[in-house]
Amino acid sequence: MLAGIQTILDHPDFPRRTAWWREDFGAGQAIIEEGDITRDLYVIESGAVRINKDVEVTADRHVQSGLLELGAGEIFGELNLFGMTTRSASVVALTKGVMIHIDGNMLSEFMDRHIELGYALLKEFFIRHATALGLSNDRYSDLYARQLRQEDER
Repeated sequence: MLAGIQTILDHPDFPRRTAWWREDFGAGQAIIEEGDITRDLYVIESGAVRINKDVEVTADRHVQSGLLELGAGEIFGELNLFGMTTRSASVVALTKGVMIHIDGNMLSEFMDRHIELGYALLKEFFIRHATALGLSNDRYSDLYARQLRQEDER
């Protein structure tokens, strides 16, 4: 778990049962639906989830691409913490497990009141996303190169 999240969950100004709570989830359960408008975020305590993106292959054919799988200690849903936009992907449980559900509105307000703790958490998010962006760029480049090779072979 990100140290910044743990510090906030342990803080007396961020009370359990109102600002955050534990939830069980079952295999196959949809946790987030692509297109939803919510700000909440989640930390997996046990179990595993898959992040899926709806991909239009043709006008009549869509597939769910598994972008990545997350397990214990990992966080998801944090991008919407910074604005009320639609969810960019779906999250489905692969196994049964337990997660911490964090109220995004309350977390945002807490971070505004506790600037030092908010900054530390934002820095952790930034580092995590900068790493993911680098991996994403590598994957995109590989796919692009593969497409060019296929065109050259034709």
